[in-house]
Amino acid sequence: MFGYAEINLLCVAILLIMSYKIRRSDKSQEQLYLAELMISQCVMFLLDTAWVLIDSDSFYPPMLNDILNILYFTATAICPYYALRYFKMSFRGEVFSKNQQILLTLPALAVLLLCTVSLKTGWVFTVTAQNVYQRGFLYPAVYVIPLLYMIGNACASVWYGKTSGSRDAGRRGIRLAVIFILPVIGSTLQSIFPGITVVCGFITASMVAVVIDFLQSRMTKDTLTQLANRYDLMLTLEERLTDYHPDERGAFPLYLLFADVDYFKSINDNYGHLEGDKALCTVANALRSVCRAVGGYPARISGDEFVVLFSAQDDSAAEQFKGEVKRTVAASSEKLPYALRISAGLTRCAPGDRKNLPALLDRADALLYEEKKRRPPRV
Repeated sequence: MFGYAEINLLCVAILLIMSYKIRRSDKSQEQLYLAELMISQCVMFLLDTAWVLIDSDSFYPPMLNDILNILYFTATAICPYYALRYFKMSFRGEVFSKNQQILLTLPALAVLLLCTVSLKTGWVFTVTAQNVYQRGFLYPAVYVIPLLYMIGNACASVWYGKTSGSRDAGRRGIRLAVIFILPVIGSTLQSIFPGITVVCGFITASMVAVVIDFLQSRMTKDTLTQLANRYDLMLTLEERLTDYHPDERGAFPLYLLFADVDYFKSINDNYGHLEGDKALCTVANALRSVCRAVGGYPARISGDEFVVLFSAQDDSAAEQFKGEVKRTVAASSEKLPYALRISAGLTRCAPGDRKNLPALLDRADALLYEEKKRRPPRV
């Protein structure tokens, strides 16, 4: 019993230290969600520890055992929600809407309802007058629900990575999916062998791997907008151009769009730099949404400068995409006290551009400044 509790508490200490260190770095939304995921797991471990220490001890009232079981089983269904929330923020830079949050917490509510009803029916568990915990015939349901949720999370990770427009993001999605299968294995073993504690070790190992993955992704991601940064853009350009053969049958040309925000300095001057950051995130979200439909790859390379790498059937289709990007950015600022507009330069990539990537960016940048000369005056 005490060995079980010690292992749980050791895992709690590891997770708390990691969440504290993560939360103190740059305080981004992604880091907040990752830290909250680890804290929710700590709560689950602490509830499990408290239960193992009081179960079968007649000194404690049976009602305390009932409460700990209800809270523990509910926590096992809440943790997958926090994991899914982190996945979406990490890959998409987006949060769930209120309606989506309600829908995604339904599994936890179902577990809570089943456990609460069990106080009268004994369907999931019962606690005898001697404070001894016993399983009910619906006990497997409170494990199957979070297990299915976690399997769904793994599938969502693969999907988010695949639709992010970057091969590295696709590989990362698969890697995180494999990592999050570990708690499924641990939970299955724990349900079969309740006398040994394995799930906390599997979960803690998976979270160590997730934190390592998070720190690695910091090298290739812009902290503010959650888009790819300049370093990742150059790696992706080199990778895409290495495999780029536009003369092959069925191959679409590759295009590079270089954009910046019109009169961005006036936003900072009139509304403050925090509002300027909000404007950049709004542009990033607009780029992310319009790129998702065509498999485009958006990146923020510096300041208010953004790059989109995408494929199109021909130059006319590429120009249409450029117009769609500009319209989407403009529409994203309808509820803001200022108008967001972008100027953009569009160039068609050639296989030889791989030998001189800065020249490719300069070519698109020159076209951007040609367009900026023709933009309307600031309003």
